[in-house]
Amino acid sequence: MIGEQCMVNADTARQRQRQEWALSAPGWLEFRDNLSARSGTMTARILAEAAPRPGDRVLDLACGIGNPTDALAAAVGPTGTVLGLDLSPEMIAGARQWAERAGAANVEFRVIPDERELGLPPEEFDVAVCRVGLQYMPEPDAALRAVHEALVPGGRMVATTLGDPGLCMALRISSQVIARHVPPPDGPPSGPGPVALSDANRLRELFAGAGFTDVVVRPFETALIEIGDAVACWHMFERTMGPLIALLATMPADRARALRADGVAALRAEFGAGPVVLTGQALLTSGTKPPR
Repeated sequence: MIGEQCMVNADTARQRQRQEWALSAPGWLEFRDNLSARSGTMTARILAEAAPRPGDRVLDLACGIGNPTDALAAAVGPTGTVLGLDLSPEMIAGARQWAERAGAANVEFRVIPDERELGLPPEEFDVAVCRVGLQYMPEPDAALRAVHEALVPGGRMVATTLGDPGLCMALRISSQVIARHVPPPDGPPSGPGPVALSDANRLRELFAGAGFTDVVVRPFETALIEIGDAVACWHMFERTMGPLIALLATMPADRARALRADGVAALRAEFGAGPVVLTGQALLTSGTKPPR
């Protein structure tokens, strides 16, 4: 009975996420460059740790609209391939739009039913990555086991998740603003979410439990979002944060305007006339599938 209840809760979480990602996918495509933070180091750190080589076959789990699929595709070159997987059809549609515009011929994108069922043959990939996606999965342990099976012996898995919630400026500012206009939920957050995997020990346990060895977790500070000014930033929040989009759809127009004005004011208090550079702590976790 307990196992059935956990499954129902996981399926409910995935359905909610599909709805929220569907709402935010157009905004993610619109603000793709801003959300990549040119001065940030996350993608560069993923590539440095994963070390994909020309000709490699790379798996990009929870690829969203194709970041860092683009950087991985450039690293493996025309003789390599990158497969991006995501549970959101709308995000995958955005990734395909990017690939078509960029002329990326060595990438493919697929929708998956959930993180447990990747639909991949065993020992198919040399490298796997997951950029700030693992913490949204109801069953990250199952996802890592599925990735482990899909890697060749000696293959590498590299994931980034958000670290200390207090250091994530976008989360801190947006949550404080929203709390002033909407009563916060009772009790601490439960289930998957932006900072569900912000504990280094938990990440080590998950990777080791999936069969990875040489597991290392490295914290680092990085820019996560860059945009011109406070007005543009809050507009981006309203286009890319699924829960905020859903919330605004239920609010009377005057309350939505008040929330927006408060958000812009909070960002101006931090960044003045701009630019807005939202930083945070990330955790980079890597592990190796043992060679035979």
